[in-house]
Amino acid sequence: MNDQNQNPAPNQGTPPPVVPDWREQRRVERLARHEARRQRHAGRHSGWIGGTILILLGVVFLLQNLGIRFLVNWWAIFILIPALWAYVAAWEIFQENGRLTRGGISSLTVGVLLTLLSLLFLSNLAVGLFWPVLLIVGGLVLLIIGFWPA
Repeated sequence: MNDQNQNPAPNQGTPPPVVPDWREQRRVERLARHEARRQRHAGRHSGWIGGTILILLGVVFLLQNLGIRFLVNWWAIFILIPALWAYVAAWEIFQENGRLTRGGISSLTVGVLLTLLSLLFLSNLAVGLFWPVLLIVGGLVLLIIGFWPA
């Protein structure tokens, strides 16, 4: 038996191992996370959000046709649409990370501010009196996000 033919020398004909670029590795991992998230949530939220919006609009128009005017500025319901999306985004970020991150706080803040603005319009309150409150809340949230751990 000739061992030289069965076990070639380690440095003959084999290229050195390729060290992956860390940026490329992060990009591949990020794309894999994005794809997994997309598959997990494919079409899951659009149905119930769209259904809720249609039901709310239907109730408003039905009550107006019956002569019941409880909402003067009914169009402010449309401000709630992006607020709902912001709440959904904050929830998904929380579920994905197991904690509230800066992105989750930002989404939650947008949802709260849009909801408050919509309620101001729906209740027919003088927005001119209360818009500084929205600025104060937004500023406080920016401060909280600045000190929030990454």
